[in-house]
Amino acid sequence: MVRLLWKVKLFNDNAMNHIKLTLRKLWANRFFTTLNILGLSIGISACWIIFRIVNYELSFDKALPESEDIYQIVNKSVFDGKESGFGGIPLPLYPYMQETLTGIEQLVPVYNRYYEEISIPSAVGTTISFDEPQEIKSTTSAYFDMLPYEWIVGNPKKALSAPNQVVLTLSRVKHYFGNADLQSLVGKTLLYDSTIFTISGVVKDLKSPSSFTAKEFMPIPKEELKNEQWSSANSDHKLYLKVSENSKAPILKNINAKVAEMNAEKFKKYHYKVWFDLLPLSQKHFAQEYASGEYTADKKIILGLSGIGIFLLILACINYVNLSTAQLPYRAKEIGIRKTLGEKGQHLTLKFALETLCICGFALLLSIPLVSYFTWQYNDFLPNNIQDFNTPVATSIFLTGLILAVTLLSSIYPTFLINKVKVIDVLKVKNIGNLTSNGISLRKVLIVFQFVIAQFFVVGTFIITAQIAYMMDSDLGFEKSAIVSIAIPQKAKHEAHASPFLYKHAIEQHTEIQDIALGHQPLDNSHWGNNLVAPSDTGEIRLNLAFKYTDADYLSLYKIKLLAGRNTIPGDTVGSVFINESARKALGFISNEEAAGKNISDHSGAPLRIQGIFQDFHSKNLHTAVGPLALMVTNNKYSLRTFNIRLPDRPSQWPKAIAILEKEWVNIYPKAPFIYSFYDDELKTFYESDVKQSRIINLATAITIILSCLGLIGLVTVTAYQRTKEIGIRKVLGSTVFGIISLLSREYIKLIIIALFIALPIAYWIMSKWLEGFAYRIDIQPWTLVLAGCSTLLIALLSVGYQALMAAKRNPVESLKDE
Repeated sequence: MVRLLWKVKLFNDNAMNHIKLTLRKLWANRFFTTLNILGLSIGISACWIIFRIVNYELSFDKALPESEDIYQIVNKSVFDGKESGFGGIPLPLYPYMQETLTGIEQLVPVYNRYYEEISIPSAVGTTISFDEPQEIKSTTSAYFDMLPYEWIVGNPKKALSAPNQVVLTLSRVKHYFGNADLQSLVGKTLLYDSTIFTISGVVKDLKSPSSFTAKEFMPIPKEELKNEQWSSANSDHKLYLKVSENSKAPILKNINAKVAEMNAEKFKKYHYKVWFDLLPLSQKHFAQEYASGEYTADKKIILGLSGIGIFLLILACINYVNLSTAQLPYRAKEIGIRKTLGEKGQHLTLKFALETLCICGFALLLSIPLVSYFTWQYNDFLPNNIQDFNTPVATSIFLTGLILAVTLLSSIYPTFLINKVKVIDVLKVKNIGNLTSNGISLRKVLIVFQFVIAQFFVVGTFIITAQIAYMMDSDLGFEKSAIVSIAIPQKAKHEAHASPFLYKHAIEQHTEIQDIALGHQPLDNSHWGNNLVAPSDTGEIRLNLAFKYTDADYLSLYKIKLLAGRNTIPGDTVGSVFINESARKALGFISNEEAAGKNISDHSGAPLRIQGIFQDFHSKNLHTAVGPLALMVTNNKYSLRTFNIRLPDRPSQWPKAIAILEKEWVNIYPKAPFIYSFYDDELKTFYESDVKQSRIINLATAITIILSCLGLIGLVTVTAYQRTKEIGIRKVLGSTVFGIISLLSREYIKLIIIALFIALPIAYWIMSKWLEGFAYRIDIQPWTLVLAGCSTLLIALLSVGYQALMAAKRNPVESLKDE
């Protein structure tokens, strides 16, 4: 026993001695140690952040029991030869399946509910109100059978058995009632607009990321269960089922036969088709086509982020390898003496791996504040609720595996060199630091690879920035400057009964306001669609197109050009329509003049007259091509939705104009908040996703440049050390500082130029593919590639040149005395 304890003590002492010796070596060579730690910490931080994002996105719905058997029924259709789909269903589908189909384990309808306000009576006689609460769903008790909600109070079988009951999640309870006693909540009432609901239960929120985000649950109204409209589907109505693999095909066959039977006449008349399909729950989070307002992720972005993380880590490892091999001449005598004294190659390998592991450990510690800084600085880039998603076990496993992988990757090449070179060569400092294959140094290959990646990101930054600037500055076909948008009040508590035209008339009395019009904004995310039918020689042409509802002053306010027909007038509220050139062509009219004044009809057959043709403008962002569009003049405030107000041309006059808007607002809508926004600022939000991509590419570019330049700085420093006497002799013989700088840096500059020639065509091809995602895009100009290449070369020159300058300015006497 004593002998065993003595051996354990001896092992521990040896291990501690090795660690102390390693730390001393790292401290003695602290310049390169700092470079290595900084480089690896950047790579580790990038991988850590990307792991958090990818792990979060891939965790959606994974913790749900038997999730592989849960499907969402989705709606697919074909119209004009184009297939599309969305997540909504017709209301009769659920009761039909419940009454007629067998083999379904669980059938769960989930319908969205919207309320303007929820009111809660308080004990002191006052009322607490909450505006527009989100995530309220109508469903059945089967919802709680399918999903692993943990009940705190209430009976899951009876909680939704009666009308006007509501079940709350714990987070919503805290929002409404604070830390109230949960048992006492059952039986309390909440006022949803004008309807009283009784609390029948409280459940805990789902712990893991999920597509099911509801916070309040209530029964489905009876009238929705009796609905017979098979031809209309709404994205607010979703249906899930839990079913075995063998039962899927018969169920789909049955419900598709039913929808075809109920809509046979419309399918034939309007030449379209609708059917249902099953979307596995495992695919739902990435199925953006069926999102219907739910949070989804783009798999391409997830794969792109993963690729960026891997590349950055590889660059950091390359950096470490290059610096480590370049430093071997420093340690030549140590290695030679150790090998002469009989130290085996595996011992040298383990010692070098221990050094690498220590550096990786310090890099991991440094990455903690770096990750925290990124999380704070780039919070808008991170997915919603990711801060609440903690997986300490998975993160620990990932970081441990990452450190071991980095240690292994970074140690292989340097330790191979140490073991490959003969003792006599090492003691003579001969051939150390270079492993050649057909005369090509692997270190040079790694430097080229580094700068190929760096150059790709630089080109990407230039092109993405240029494309975003192009989208922001493009002529959209309407005037967007100096326009303020205010939503027309719709809520009863805001006295929304007041006509919006009263406010418009009040504003028109002030000369400080240039113009005011009501209606949909010309470019926005909303889509109101309808059909127009025009007669043709072969029968009729049916066109499905976007509609915007406006008043008579809309075209003049946005300065949209009228190409034919007459301008809008207040009398156009019935039986009139204005269409753009794209719609005119799609409806088969040869010219704008021919179309103006022609009679067509809407989807129901009601007659319409084309009163005018206006010039195409962008109603969606530049990812989408301009399509057919119709403007309908109306007095209906629910259709108009927005006040569009043109301010004076001079910004100095805007404060006075806005004060007038607010004053008149208080007169007409005293209980509604006065909230305005500048329309050109709103337009920037349509490219939020592109801006996020730009920011992450910019960050990746900065990281790759930093990593590459850190490596160059270290390599030039080593080169200067190895050629100390040569530099001294050259200076004594009259060589200039510029000549010394050229001597030390020309080899690396050649490698960077080679990397540019490799990277530029690759970057051009990849970025051309990226630009294909935009209907309107820039052309990649040769000067853009040249400028990107020159910028990379300049940064590299500055990095190399500074270290070379320091070496060139050394006193030659000191250089020649150096041993």
